Amino acid sequence: MLLQSLLLFLAASLGGMVVLIIRRPSPASFNLLLMFSGGYLFSITFLHLLPDLFALYADSRLLGLYILIGFFLQLLLELFSKGAEHGHMYETHQEEHQRPISPLTLMIALFIHAFLDGVILSSPTSHLHHTHGNDGLLIGVLLHKVPEAFALASILSKLISRKRTVIVYLFIFAIASPLGLWVSGYGSQQQFLSGQSSLALWGIVSGSFVHIATTIFFEANPGHRLNIRKFMVSLAGAGLAFVCEFLL
Repeated sequence: MLLQSLLLFLAASLGGMVVLIIRRPSPASFNLLLMFSGGYLFSITFLHLLPDLFALYADSRLLGLYILIGFFLQLLLELFSKGAEHGHMYETHQEEHQRPISPLTLMIALFIHAFLDGVILSSPTSHLHHTHGNDGLLIGVLLHKVPEAFALASILSKLISRKRTVIVYLFIFAIASPLGLWVSGYGSQQQFLSGQSSLALWGIVSGSFVHIATTIFFEANPGHRLNIRKFMVSLAGAGLAFVCEFLL
């Protein structure tokens, strides 16, 4: 758990620091990174998370409800985060939105989302004596953290003039996923969370992942025009998820 926490923290903090200290990635390379991470996240959700959850949860219809709750919860959070969870970066915030973006509101929404990202890594399968590995899921969350941190740092640097304040916000965001991992693991060990409650929570997070991954695909192809390069990159991400799940 310590290694997972460290990797989560580094992915989020260093990803954002690249934007602040070095330079913001070009739109073309950033979109390719998004498509790769989206392909991986979407695939690992359907190859790892959902099969395990439906195998372990007795009431499949109720689990489906939890997944729907997670999907729409993520939609609600994006009203405040402006889509930074799936790498959405805005060049001119005040022109694109009648209501200005509040850094505090943005951080609260992203903190909740990042906290849940960490929660899902404390696998409910381990709580129920299921030995299926979690490394593929960790890779997916790490790939998701990097463009998310890019977007957050880009937005905050336009909203806040002091770079030191932006860095503080960025490090608060970076501890959210490790905190979710530790709180969930501790809660399960101390039996604050039952096995069935954990599975319900993982269903909600799975629904959130489905929303994020599909949004990445839709936003990367405006007007539903097929971009073969982006398609191949997303397919490569899906292929890596397959390798991690079945061959490693």
